[in-house]
Amino acid sequence: MAPTSSPPPPTSADGRDEDAQSAVLHKAGEDQPIPSPESEDEDEGFVTGSAKVNNNHIKGTLGVEFGDNQSDGDERHESIKASITFRLDGDAKTQRVGGFDLHVIDKEYGDTPYPKPWVAELLQSQTFHGDLAFVCSALRSLYDSDGAVIADFAVFADELETETVVYVSMIRLEPEWRGMGLGSAAMSVLHQMLPSHCSGDITMLLQPDMLREPGNTEEMRMGIQESLMRFYTACGYTLWHQEDEELPCYLLMGRKIEAEGEDGDEDEAAEEDDSSVDSRIVGEMKIS
Repeated sequence: MAPTSSPPPPTSADGRDEDAQSAVLHKAGEDQPIPSPESEDEDEGFVTGSAKVNNNHIKGTLGVEFGDNQSDGDERHESIKASITFRLDGDAKTQRVGGFDLHVIDKEYGDTPYPKPWVAELLQSQTFHGDLAFVCSALRSLYDSDGAVIADFAVFADELETETVVYVSMIRLEPEWRGMGLGSAAMSVLHQMLPSHCSGDITMLLQPDMLREPGNTEEMRMGIQESLMRFYTACGYTLWHQEDEELPCYLLMGRKIEAEGEDGDEDEAAEEDDSSVDSRIVGEMKIS
C-alpha cells in the first residue's frame, strides 16, 4: 500500500465544506449527542483555548476545553472529550456547539528503551477493542511492529518521528452552527492548545470518513470524503495514505505540530487555512 504523497488541491470554499465535516466521524464509533454546557462552578484546571471569529457569517468568541480526560490507568494513552463553545458578540451566554474526541499516545512513555509500551500494546498486541481498534489500524498503516516508519512513508518521516501521536476520532458541530467557519476555527485553536498538553512534537492523525448512519450511500460517502479532504488540506493536513484509487476508501491524513516554544509557521498557516474556508480569526489566541 503506497501513500499518496500529493494532497488534493485546495479549493476556494465558502465555508459550506464544513457542513460535511461537521457531521463526520473519522472511522471510530457512533455519533452521540452533544451534552449541554456545564455549570459555571465546574472544576477548574482544564486546558482551555479561545479565539475571536469574525467572518461574513458570524462574529464572536470560540472556545475549546479539554474536559473529560480518561487514561484508565494507562499512562501511555489518554482519551479526551473536548467541548467546542461559542459566544456571539453582544450575547452574555456561551453555548456548547460541538466537540472533539481525541486519543493521545505518548510514544516516549516507559522505563525500558525497547519495546516502548505504545509499540508493545498498539503495534504488536493482537488484542484491542473500541476506539483503540481504529487507532491501532491507523498506526499500523504507518509504523512497523518495532515502531519505525514504514519505508513507503519515509517521505513523511519528519511528521511521523515525533514524541506524541494525537488521533482525532471525531469532530462534530451541531447542525445549526455548521457552514459558518467554526470548524476551521476550532481546529486552529486545537492546534494551539495541544503543545501545552503533550510531550514534544506531535503527529496529528485522522481518517476522513462519514458517520455510519442508516441511509448513507456510497455516493454520499464519496462526496463527504472529497469535502473533508479539501477542508483538512486547508487546515494544514496532507494526504498520507489512500488505499484505493477511487473514493470512497480508507484514507489517512496528518500533519506535524511542533513542541511548545519551538519556532514555527503555525500562526501564519492558521491564518491562511481559515481564510481558505471563509473564516477569519482575529486577535491572539488565549490558551490556559
